[in-house]
Amino acid sequence: MIENAVSHLRIALVALAGMTAVWASADAVHATSGTDPNITHMCGGVGAEHLKALQAQAHAFNLGFWMVEGPRGAYLAHIPIQVKVAGKTMATFTADGPLCYLKVPAGEYTIVGSHKGQTRAITAHPGSMNHYLRW
Repeated sequence: MIENAVSHLRIALVALAGMTAVWASADAVHATSGTDPNITHMCGGVGAEHLKALQAQAHAFNLGFWMVEGPRGAYLAHIPIQVKVAGKTMATFTADGPLCYLKVPAGEYTIVGSHKGQTRAITAHPGSMNHYLRW
């Protein structure tokens, strides 16, 4: 009986540890490399649970974009990103999933990504959360 209880406790602890890892990775807000320390980002969304956890954090950010490929919009990850203002690179990072949220000061931003040797760019402002870099 005690062995059974210990076994159930181990299973519960393993499940809890797994759930904690998913939430911890989704909650990681990263400072970006670059000249503006006021720009932070959070990217991810690989897997349905991680995507859901990431989207639950959207309220803490003011600009969002997806990275997709092809006619069906296949999700992309590991995309090098540059955040520019008036042609000057203000931040750089590698997006570790198809969805990125940024917290940025007021202004107009050009978000540039590269995939398979091709560059894509979008223009975005704080308050816009649903842009796409599409290859």
